[in-house]
Amino acid sequence: MNQSSSRQRRLAKLVHAARVAVVACLLLAIPSPSQLAEVQSGTAPTLDFVQEIFDEPISLSDRPDSNGLWSVLQQDGSSLAKIARTLPLAADVVGYRGPTEALIVLDDKLQVAEVRLLSSMDTDEHVQSVVAEEGFFDQFRGWPWGGPAGKVQVDAVSGATLTSLALAEGMLKRLGGDRPSLVFPDELSAEEIAKWPLEGVSSTDLIRADLIRTDLIRTGPLTDDIAGYQGPTELVIQVDEGNRVQRVKIRKSFDNEPYVDYVRTEASFWKTFVGKSIDELAAFNPEAAGVEGVSGATMTSLAVADTVVAAANEIQAAQKESPAVSSTGWDWSMRISAPDIATIGLLVLMTLASWMRWFRYRVFRHIWLLAVFLIIGIWAGNLVSLSLVAGWGVEGIAWRLAPGLAAIACVAMLSPIATKGNPYCNHLCPHGAMQQLVRPTPKSRRAISLPTRFQSKLLWLPGITLVVAYLMLTVRPAVDLSSWEPFHAYLFRIASWASIAAALATLAISAFIPMGYCRMGCPTGRLLDYLRRTSKSHRIGLADYMALLLLAVTVCVNYLR
Repeated sequence: MNQSSSRQRRLAKLVHAARVAVVACLLLAIPSPSQLAEVQSGTAPTLDFVQEIFDEPISLSDRPDSNGLWSVLQQDGSSLAKIARTLPLAADVVGYRGPTEALIVLDDKLQVAEVRLLSSMDTDEHVQSVVAEEGFFDQFRGWPWGGPAGKVQVDAVSGATLTSLALAEGMLKRLGGDRPSLVFPDELSAEEIAKWPLEGVSSTDLIRADLIRTDLIRTGPLTDDIAGYQGPTELVIQVDEGNRVQRVKIRKSFDNEPYVDYVRTEASFWKTFVGKSIDELAAFNPEAAGVEGVSGATMTSLAVADTVVAAANEIQAAQKESPAVSSTGWDWSMRISAPDIATIGLLVLMTLASWMRWFRYRVFRHIWLLAVFLIIGIWAGNLVSLSLVAGWGVEGIAWRLAPGLAAIACVAMLSPIATKGNPYCNHLCPHGAMQQLVRPTPKSRRAISLPTRFQSKLLWLPGITLVVAYLMLTVRPAVDLSSWEPFHAYLFRIASWASIAAALATLAISAFIPMGYCRMGCPTGRLLDYLRRTSKSHRIGLADYMALLLLAVTVCVNYLR
């Protein structure tokens, strides 16, 4: 008997491990709406959308420059502004359900003049709430390329925190990095790179587009405002592994020939910079060092010398910057708010209460349920839903933007697997907490007992809803599942009246049928129960066959898509 029980336990572990693996595969197999949208950096926003921003007739350049910026052109062909879109660069910045894309309008100084929400994979209520909040977009005006200096506090839209913060972080990602030059916008071509020798690499290999040269530095994005006789000059600086200059060449200049060529061919002039480190050049003073201009091209050559020094200072500043901190000064390692702290605090208290068995006491239990409803539900809005599980399963967990919600989601999904319990449904779900508070006692006059046969049929509803929802995600990944459950009502600042009505209706039902929605309506709860290991986990049932069938269907759909 003991040997039989031992084999059964081992079998249960193996079967349930396979069950969990299938669920993980199902989540990973959901197509990503952002990937299916095939947003390419070379695809311009529609002219109609951009025209809404400007008061005069405009057109767009045929293609973006090397920095992914399109020119907004006036009727006479002159440039009015530059525009950029945050995807695909910010595709990994996940909000409530997926990435949010912004359109950024830059003025002639590469400062943000306007921001518009272009598209979002989040729920309609979140998106509309952000679009309607004009003050949210106003705070970005004036941001320079590279992002604002120092710590920046972005005011998120109340009720749509994840969506608005994802948009802001996507902007920082798009604005971050080297400042592009509008004067010298073109990156080095493969043919240009091939002309620069690199030890151990043939010139044929250098033409390969996938070869990245980190030893070649363009001065255009670093400094383009040092003018010679008629304008600035862009240089290419080659450095070795010790950060010492090997060669410096003129790439492009707005000065006149033959003056530029005089400087280009004056070997003694370039020897001034070759062999010096970037740090030495950053502290170099051409005038104090007695650097003389090239005969016949004095202004051009002295401007080149100043360009080398200015570029070295920019390189030095970038190299000294801590890699742990964003170049914008905004630390995005984690954004934690008071509701997040309170949510995580309740998780810690729940662990202690379970260990001390405080949930046995009716008074503590009622206080706990009320606290969950007010803190996790009304204040934080940290509810696990099908929409959240599907979105984060595909796009990744937004733990940096919403650590409290991420902690709740991890406890909800992992605890049934690891502890055989379901703490989210029992102790953490605000809607479940309210159902427990309003449910009738067995002897209450308002308690309704449904016929056994009818009730057994209703118990199938959560599983059927779960299957239909997954099939919808397979064929239409952008489908909004938030309206399929009443949980969105707890984001009452942005929730529709339909969501609020659904939440109140399910609570009213639970006031007569104990835990009516939890038992006979909640697909999220059904998923969590499926992940929970029980004494019957060794048995393969209908739900397991259905999960395997769903996996086969989605694999076929993805293959045919």
